[in-house]
Order: sequence, then structure tokens, then C-alpha cells
Amino acid sequence: MRRIVLLALPFCWLVGLMPGHGDGDRSGSAPVSSLSYPGHAEEPDTDILVSVYPRLVGTRLDDCQTCHAGGTVTYDKGGTADLYSCTYCHLLPHPDARVVAGAPADYDATLNPFGKAYKSAGRSAHALRAIAGIDSDGDTYSNAAELDALRYPGDPASRPGQQIAPSRLISAERIEALDRHSQFLLLNSKKQKFDTYAAYRGVTVRTLLESVDADLSAATSVSFIAPDGFAWDCPVAWIESPFPLGRYYPGLDPGGFADPEQGFVKYPPADQIPAGLAEGAEIPGDPWMLIAYGRDGGALDASYLDAASGRIEGEGPYRLIVPQATPGRPDRGSAHSPSGYDDGHDFDDATDHNAGFCVRGLVAVRLNPIPAGYEELDWKNGGWAMIAKSQLLVYGAGVRGD
Repeated sequence: MRRIVLLALPFCWLVGLMPGHGDGDRSGSAPVSSLSYPGHAEEPDTDILVSVYPRLVGTRLDDCQTCHAGGTVTYDKGGTADLYSCTYCHLLPHPDARVVAGAPADYDATLNPFGKAYKSAGRSAHALRAIAGIDSDGDTYSNAAELDALRYPGDPASRPGQQIAPSRLISAERIEALDRHSQFLLLNSKKQKFDTYAAYRGVTVRTLLESVDADLSAATSVSFIAPDGFAWDCPVAWIESPFPLGRYYPGLDPGGFADPEQGFVKYPPADQIPAGLAEGAEIPGDPWMLIAYGRDGGALDASYLDAASGRIEGEGPYRLIVPQATPGRPDRGSAHSPSGYDDGHDFDDATDHNAGFCVRGLVAVRLNPIPAGYEELDWKNGGWAMIAKSQLLVYGAGVRGD
């Protein structure tokens, strides 16, 4: 049974402050952050960073992690996990009662030493220049020297000249040659109008990691990363066994109601739905955490970044599929409730809304923590190229390089 839901939602509280506290010394011609998660566009800090250090545009330092730290949390059922900086920070707006120790107490607690120095100096371009010569993380290198070398100035384990973490770049041909797994399941959305039943096929996360001889005993958690910076973490235990069987609820699409607007579920073609399923019946077949490359009999549509919304559209070539840890029925999204239909299907916050964990355009799987003596990989600088080439990157704890 899965013990905890860890969220990586589309916003970031960079440097622990609300927007609008910069000193305004950015101009229209100044460099602009290109790779920090687009959902954080209201935050000025990454733009300020690249205006002072233009070399950082498009690199892994063009991101929240330059000022934010991850953390180690403990669960109520025992065990710990090292969380990616975004997932750790998001425990504040979305706390989970099952995290019993290690969660940040406030936004200042999510800052690394460089982030704290930047905030204390005024959170501005002038502040960055003022702290350029100091060594925030105590690793004997100045902040400016580390930034120039594309190293994290707030992490003492990151320093100029250090080796990059071992990684494996996996081709589509190799992925599709692995043992295939198919599963029909519900993706329950938290905000959107429609939930979705779909038949996905691909490889289980466990199968993929076993194929590169990853030593899972060396990791405490796994991060799944999209090229726009969205990331979601889970404990290693989640990938090691199947989830509980989901349940099927038919007739909730627009065609199932006299008023089509009342419908809130999408279903695949009938030939993709297991035969003989009655209302509330368990769906046959073990549901696993899956790296999907196909849906409803076809290939996943390629992901792309929508310039207007700043969000990823499409699903593929790979999408992480996370079954419901607590199987339940579909409900309307929170943005569409109360609906006024009084039919018992409006938003229920206690429901397992698993669709938000299913990372679209998956490009990297990171086993946490990064091994001692190694440096975080700059996966961001090639994420969209991996989408174009249908490649997937695996790196981190217990991974041996190509």
C-alpha cells in the first residue's frame, strides 16, 4: 500500500517571498530565464540571476534549485526519502499529514545558503553583485566562481571541477524492446473538468531501471522530470510492487446524461475497455507505475511547450503513469464544483487525484540522492532534444554511466 502523496505543482515560491520585491534593475533587453518552470513566471529571481550572470541562461542553474534546497522527510509508516527542491518546497502550500518529520516549517527553511544570502542582501541584481565574492556554502569557492563554473553556490557538495553524476541515455528502440506492460485505469484530475479512463502501454519503471542495472538499494526516492522543469517525486517502494486494483464507473461522459454539460468523464473506444466490467467492478490486471509510450491503441502524441500558457501540451513520447493508491470513483474538478447538478459527483478533496502525478513529456528519471562526490546532471540543456529523439535519461544513486 502506498503511504504518501508527494506533489510537485506548477508554481514555485522562489527565495521564499511573494513577487514584486526586486529592485527593478532589469531592462527589456536584459537576458531572461529560459528554463525555470514556466508556471513560476511571476517570480523575478531567475531573470535577475541571468541578468547578472548571462552565461547561466538555459543551463541547470537557470532554475529554482540555485536558491532552494531539497530535504529529507520521514513518513508516519516509517522510512525516509530525499526530496527534490521543488517537491520539498511544495509541502508548504500542500502539506501532507503523513510526513511526520522533516517538512519545512516556512519558506525560509527551503532556502539554501546562497538563497539566504541573496535574500538578506536585498533580493535584487545589486544583492547578487554584493554577495559575488563571498563563499555562501563554505566549500572554499566564491559564489561568483561557482556560478561561472556552472556549479551551485548554495550546495557544499557542488564545486568547480567535480565530476557529473553517472547517467544512462536510453533510446526508443531499447525501451520498446523491454517487456511490455499494458493497463487500463482512471486518471482523476484535481482541477480540470474531465477525468479520463485510458488504456496505456509501455514499460514499468522497475523494468526500465532493472534494464540499466540500477542499484535501487542506494536510493531513497525517485524524481520524474519534464523538460519544462516540472518534477514529481515518490519513495522507491512505490515502483517495486503493483498498486491496488482500480475500479470502473461507466456512463459518466456527456452522452450519459440528458444534459451533456453534466458529463465529466472521457472513455476510450469500446475495444480498449476490458470486457464485462460492471459499475464499481475491479479492473483486471496489475497496475504499476508505468513509463507509457502508447495509449488506446496508438502512440502518444509528442509533447510541446505552448507559448501562450507556458505549459506542456501533449503526452509523449513518454508519460509517467501513476495509478490511484486509494482506488475511487471519478469526481468533477475543483474548478467545476459545485456544479449545481446535485448528483453526488462534485469535487471530493479526499479522492486520490492521481492525474497530476502523471508527468507529461517525461525526459529524466533521477534516483535520489545524487552520489557523494558527484554533481547534478544538466539534463535541462537537452530536454527538448530528448523529446525530439524519443530518448530518456536515467541518473543518480546506484546508476552506472554509459
